Amino acid sequence: MRRIKNKLLTLSLAASFFAVGANALNLDEAVNIALEKNNDLQIQNFDYIESIQNVKANNANFLPKLDLAYGYNNRDKVNATQTKEDGTLSAKISYNLFNGFKDVATKKSSKYLSESSKYSLEALKQDTVLNTKNAYINYLDKVNAQETYESEYTLFEKQYTDAQNKYDQGLVARNDLLQVQVNMSSAKQNVVRAKADVKIAKLELSNILGGMNLKGETIEPLHEKNLNIKTYDENILDQRSEIQALKMSLESVRNQQKATKGSFYPKLDASFSHNRFYDDLGFDEVDSGIDNQNVANLSASWNLYNGGSDDNQIAIYKTRMSKLKTQLVKTSLDIKLQYENAKSDLEVANDNYETATLSLAQAKENYNIVSNRFNEGISSSTDLTDANFLLTSAKQRFSRAYFDKYLSIATLHRIVEAK
Repeated sequence: MRRIKNKLLTLSLAASFFAVGANALNLDEAVNIALEKNNDLQIQNFDYIESIQNVKANNANFLPKLDLAYGYNNRDKVNATQTKEDGTLSAKISYNLFNGFKDVATKKSSKYLSESSKYSLEALKQDTVLNTKNAYINYLDKVNAQETYESEYTLFEKQYTDAQNKYDQGLVARNDLLQVQVNMSSAKQNVVRAKADVKIAKLELSNILGGMNLKGETIEPLHEKNLNIKTYDENILDQRSEIQALKMSLESVRNQQKATKGSFYPKLDASFSHNRFYDDLGFDEVDSGIDNQNVANLSASWNLYNGGSDDNQIAIYKTRMSKLKTQLVKTSLDIKLQYENAKSDLEVANDNYETATLSLAQAKENYNIVSNRFNEGISSSTDLTDANFLLTSAKQRFSRAYFDKYLSIATLHRIVEAK
């Protein structure tokens, strides 16, 4: 009978973590809200949008340029070939025929940089999901701690009432009554501290959700179904967003280096302009008959020496590429270490959860036995106090073990970027 009772107790307490409340914020909703409203994520998204706009801006280098200009002159002294006033209206279209492949390399560099920003955004999304789960779990953990301390305080209140009655009957000494009173006061302090922890934990969750007002919001307990452990292929670690972002950054710097090397090549530009001449500011055309002028121009330039600036810039890009290659190796090693740590932590959390479940049932049974013996006058007040402390500790370990297991699974999901 006791075994059945203990099993029902364990299942009942576990169900308090898994129960679903109506019209409450659940973990999946919290994650979706964070992905939409998290401030850090929005900042990173603006960086990604800017990188896309930068790619479009570089496309302008492959299009012709059109300029319209007007010049007006008013002279106090003129010679025989000049007029006191004249104006010139000019329309010019120009196009770069060759720029040492700088524009091509610059465009590629901006594309790779945009891809790098995209992967960085994806990595931050994964971090945001994990941070949201962490904050969500932390809040539930603090709430559970508060409930545990409140339960402890309630038991001490009952114990104090019983001890007071026994003291009035002369069955217990005054120091035993005072000891229970001290323990009850200490338990009350734990409740006050736990309530403050719950408040801070809720604010932390609110910040991750972009400042969402959680006042009066019911935070739904976790679902046991999410404790399922999956098997992952270690090879997918090489596809992590952080690694892809570094690869794209490396390609971007490589093309920046190519763009700089384009300075060693000549440049070739072509232009065509149409000019109209006027006698004054009123757009009165000149009487000489030369009122229209078409000018075609083809120009080539080649910088032979610029103080070694290009050579130094190429060396800088080479150093940056070496740095990024080293970061790639380090990041890959760090991710694999994270993966092994996460698997190990999950194994430990799983074992702790099973042990804590058993310990909780045993602590509950022990408290019931001691409480009954205390009521019968067999056990002392100290024995009941110890049993209460043991039960409170077992409840906290059970809660912590469950949340650690859930967080270990969430961490493993983040490392392999599981959807």
